[in-house]
Amino acid sequence: MNKKRILIGIAVCLAVCLIFVFGRSYYQKKQFDKYDGHGFDYMHGYSSTDFTGYHVYDGEKLAKLDHKASLWIENEKDMPVMDGAEACYPVYCAVAKSIYKDIDAIEKKAHAEIEKYYTNPDKVDYKDWYDNNGKVVSFTNSEVGYTRLIDGDADLFFGARPSDEDKQTATEKGKTIISTPIGCEAFVFFVEEDNPVDSLTADQLRGIYHGDITNWKDVGGKNQEIIAFQRPEEAGSQVMMKYFMGDVKLKKPDTVEMEDSMAGVISTVKQYNNEAGALGYTFRYFLTGLQQEKGVKMLSVNGIAPTPENISNDKYPIIIPFVCAKIEGNKNPNTDKVIDFLRSADGQELITKTGYGPLLERFRKPIKEN
Repeated sequence: MNKKRILIGIAVCLAVCLIFVFGRSYYQKKQFDKYDGHGFDYMHGYSSTDFTGYHVYDGEKLAKLDHKASLWIENEKDMPVMDGAEACYPVYCAVAKSIYKDIDAIEKKAHAEIEKYYTNPDKVDYKDWYDNNGKVVSFTNSEVGYTRLIDGDADLFFGARPSDEDKQTATEKGKTIISTPIGCEAFVFFVEEDNPVDSLTADQLRGIYHGDITNWKDVGGKNQEIIAFQRPEEAGSQVMMKYFMGDVKLKKPDTVEMEDSMAGVISTVKQYNNEAGALGYTFRYFLTGLQQEKGVKMLSVNGIAPTPENISNDKYPIIIPFVCAKIEGNKNPNTDKVIDFLRSADGQELITKTGYGPLLERFRKPIKEN
């Protein structure tokens, strides 16, 4: 009888432990699904968007010129290596396909090698560009892309201007980042499509993200808490948000604790997921071109909507340039030629056909970042 009781006790303890372990894992998975972004296992974890049709090797969705481009680079060794932020990938793929000879074949072969490695890593010799989703036209994200630029593994980076951390890293390594504006984009704020608020002022947005305004009723909406989502530090949109806030300090973002098999328990920034009362921000092309979020609407700022017309005519209050960055003194002579092409009529045509605004005159001057 005692043995039976002991066995029953052990079984109960094991059952409780299993429930705790699996229940905790399930809860954390649900929290991850809810808060940690799109969870899109694609392009080795860098992307949250399906770029099928936007690669140079399957580019039916890419913008095209109806004539031969004004720049043409024939040899692979002469092609500046491109990297960039997620939102800019369709831009620089369109540019590469227009000015790099046989880039579709080059990257198709590279893509096959990369997939072969990740399928059979023990049987294929690793090459240092495999993690970059491409050889000449690569794709990581703002954080890794700027690191590659600073380290000389990429010649050009497409996206938002570098973060303070990127500038500091470049300075410590004795390098200077030159950001050349190539087009314009609207930095937008968005809410659930049934939120009655259609417009906020720039000061109201800063007040919300500083923590002074916490309820939608204070800005003409429901009596409902404002859940103001932010982005991880390395995201290009978070860098832009800091520029937007100016001297007004961003409040500490909401986070959720996650269990990572490699790092143990980590803290990660909660991501927008159509929460009741939620407010998020991104670049316009993410919502309209890549359809990054569903069931949302973009807010007007100071009563002006972020339409293509209001970007082109410089009326929307938060128009920002996106840039093509290089390291000062880059040795590839074609690096500057590509930058000049981007600002030429052909380059601007590809940029606007992709869905961005043309480069405004007030943004034409290159920026020495550090």
